Amino acid sequence: MDRTDRTKAAEFEAMRAKLFALAYRMLGSRAEAEDIVQDAWLRWHAADASELRSSAAWLTTIATRLAIDRLRHLRIERATRASAWMPEPWIEGLAPSAEDVALQAMQMSYGLMLLLERLKPEERAAFVLHEAFDCDYAEIAKILARTPAHCRQMVHRAKERLKRAGVPLKCTDKYAGKRGEKYADKPADKPADPAAHARIVERLRAALETHDRAGLVRLFCDVPSVISDAPETVDAVATAEQVAATLAMRSRGDQVETVSMNGAQAVALMRDGEFDALLDITIGEDERIVALRIVTAAIRLAPATRVFGRAAVMRLLQPVSSQAASVTMRGHFPVDIDA
Repeated sequence: MDRTDRTKAAEFEAMRAKLFALAYRMLGSRAEAEDIVQDAWLRWHAADASELRSSAAWLTTIATRLAIDRLRHLRIERATRASAWMPEPWIEGLAPSAEDVALQAMQMSYGLMLLLERLKPEERAAFVLHEAFDCDYAEIAKILARTPAHCRQMVHRAKERLKRAGVPLKCTDKYAGKRGEKYADKPADKPADPAAHARIVERLRAALETHDRAGLVRLFCDVPSVISDAPETVDAVATAEQVAATLAMRSRGDQVETVSMNGAQAVALMRDGEFDALLDITIGEDERIVALRIVTAAIRLAPATRVFGRAAVMRLLQPVSSQAASVTMRGHFPVDIDA
C-alpha cells in the first residue's frame, strides 16, 4: 500500500462511523448500513484522490445516494411483507463502538425512525442530513443535486408530515426565518421531558415485573396507538385494558429490564439471557403512554442480543472475573459491576 492508499484508507476510517450512522438512519438496519459503507469504501478506493476537493463531502454524498437507491428497493420489499416492517432497534451496549458514539451524537428516537418510513427516499435523506447531521441546505443541495430552495421545501414538507403524525419535532434550523424564507419553520411541539419519559419507562418495567395489571392500565391513555411487527398483537389491542392484558401475558416468564434504545429509555423483555421483545413508548402531556411500539421479530432482536445479551456481557466480564471482581445479578441478567 503506497502513501496515497494509506492516506485514503485513513480518511475513510475517520468517516466510517458517520457514514454508518447516516446509512442506519436512512435504512433502519445495521446489515443494510454495513453494505452501504462497504460499497462506499469500494467507490472511494477506486476514485482518483487528486480530483477530490473534500473527502468528507464526497463520502457523505456517495453514502447518501447509495442509501437512497437502496431505500427505493427496500420500500417495495417491505410493502409486500405480511407483517409490519419496523426499524432495527439500536441498543447502546456496555462497551460502545465507534458507531454507537456516532449515533449518540446524532440521535433520533425509535418512534421517529419508524415514522420516517412515511417519507419518500429523498425527503428522508434531506430530513436526516438536516436534523441529525446539522447540514445546511447548501450542503444538502450538493449531495442531492437539487437547489437549496428545493431541499428546504423537502425538509419543511417532511416536518409537516411528521407533525401531522403526532411527532414532537425540535426545530434545528438556524437559518430559517432570518431572511424571510418561504419555508421558515413553524414553532415545534415541545418534545417529551427525558426525565419524565425515563420515569414512566421505569413504572412500566416495575408493573410488568410484578404483573400489576391495574398499574399497567393506569399508565396508558384510554386508546393508545400500538404498532408491532406481530400482527396478532395489534389485532388484539385497542383500549388501555386490552393493551395491559396483552403486555401482562406477553411478559409472563420474561426477565424485565430497562435499556437505552435509540437514545432513550425502553423496556426489554429477556428470556434465557436473550432479547424476547423491546417496548418503546411515547408519553403525552399528562405523562400517560399514548403510543407503544413492540419489536418481537428475532431478526431485529438478534443484533441487540449480540451486543447486550447475557453471553455478550459474560464475555465482556471474563477479564474482570479473572481478577476476582464481584457481579451483582438481578435474576439472570448482570446489571452492576464492582471491580
